[in-house]
Amino acid sequence: GKVITVYSPKGGAGCTTVAVNLAMALNNEDTRAVLVDGNLQFGDVAIFINEQGKNTILELAPRVDELEPEIVEDILIKHSASGLRVLAAPQRPELADQVSTEQFTKTVQCLQKMFAYVVVDTTHILSDLVLSTFDVSDVIVLLTTQEIPAIKNARLFLDLLKNMGVDRERVVFAMNRFDKRIGITPERVSENLKHEISVAIPFDEKVVITAVNRGVPFMLDNKAQPVGRGILSLAETVRMRLTTLETESETSKR
Repeated sequence: GKVITVYSPKGGAGCTTVAVNLAMALNNEDTRAVLVDGNLQFGDVAIFINEQGKNTILELAPRVDELEPEIVEDILIKHSASGLRVLAAPQRPELADQVSTEQFTKTVQCLQKMFAYVVVDTTHILSDLVLSTFDVSDVIVLLTTQEIPAIKNARLFLDLLKNMGVDRERVVFAMNRFDKRIGITPERVSENLKHEISVAIPFDEKVVITAVNRGVPFMLDNKAQPVGRGILSLAETVRMRLTTLETESETSKR
């Protein structure tokens, strides 16, 4: 399986919305996806799919070395409407300390053996857990918006990845909440940051906020809307990038 981490160095960029709907777009009978909430203190993934009060990562991470795939499947939340599997964050912030960084990455790698795609939602804080998730990720979806602080932080993050020796090809750069009325275009940001923005997900406050408040992701009932088409475009871009990286990896091995 492939690990796809959704990250923004600026809080409020819409990572959870993108991660939830991207996982739904990637999930089908042939390529099953699992969505992992990597924001262990204040994760919202379960609320986004209206599945609170079920099992969380606390049931899985501490025992990850000894669990059979069937038991792992039982622990995961199965979203009834889509079939997407979800690993939720602990229900209280103080419980996050019960999951170590090593346990979290082992959990992601365990799920990688069972699913075609593991989509990880993250917090904007660069904790050890988030950095170790990057290490095991095949692709990092980097989100920015049209706000100057978000673009500044994206630049700093791209510089950090370069210093860490992370291949630029592993980063799918996307602009969320793109509003044509604002002059800061994806093209201008791409040129400025010397890294192409591959996808612009349109701004659609009504569809997105309604989906969050209902606990029904818009990829279930509104995927024909522009914001839904933006997520489908992101899913296709991620698939193509993974294929390219795999081909390059095989070529280098020869």
